[in-house]
Amino acid sequence: MNRPLWLGVGLILASNAVALAGVWYNRSGEPQAQLQLSEREIQLPYDSWLRGEENSGLRLQLAWRQADADWSWLDEAKLRELGFAPNDLGRSAERPLWLVLELDGPSYRKQVERAKAALASAQAALALRPQDESLRQQRDQRRLELRHEQQQATRLLLVDAGRDAEALRQAWPDRQRQVILAGRLTPYRYGDMPNYSASVVLEGDRISVPRRYREAFAQWRLRAYDEKRPKVQVEVAFGQRHEPWLIGVGQ
Repeated sequence: MNRPLWLGVGLILASNAVALAGVWYNRSGEPQAQLQLSEREIQLPYDSWLRGEENSGLRLQLAWRQADADWSWLDEAKLRELGFAPNDLGRSAERPLWLVLELDGPSYRKQVERAKAALASAQAALALRPQDESLRQQRDQRRLELRHEQQQATRLLLVDAGRDAEALRQAWPDRQRQVILAGRLTPYRYGDMPNYSASVVLEGDRISVPRRYREAFAQWRLRAYDEKRPKVQVEVAFGQRHEPWLIGVGQ
């Protein structure tokens, strides 16, 4: 075997050793979080090819959403805490941060209560004008929205961000409901108040599925949620590097 070939083989072996060492370290000790997710909180990735991921094997992706549409926790004080200048926002202001996702917590329950209140308001309006077809349609739409919130929408919500993972863990200590992941946040300003929103990209939100669990996802398709999708309970641990791995799948 010639020298260039030996060097190539050596590089491959070294790369594999580094990768295995990273996996070992991530899974060593106590997980920084361990969540039991349902089919509502996981999906098949849409953009694996954009990230250059291999086609071999099966991977899942966390399905999450913003805690509220108006980003109530992202105000000027929070932006300064995160290291942003409120007058210099937009695409060039992207910053790596730690992000907190909460499973089935107060933020999710607030979403359910909002949907219930919207339905109650629509029902009251229809009761005053029972012949109004537009009010009837609004009532029916609010009923569908509440059903979606209670039975289909992901309960995994983005609730906070920070520059220090340990400080965030102290503020969000529930390791069965709150997970801290690396990511990138780009804030935007809109309106005269002003108001703020952001685009967020999570890192470490992809979960490799061992071969013994793949049958549970054989009927899944590329969509966020499908009522016909087989129900699952997925136990996911997040390790020392805040990266997830699958430790159990049930019905």
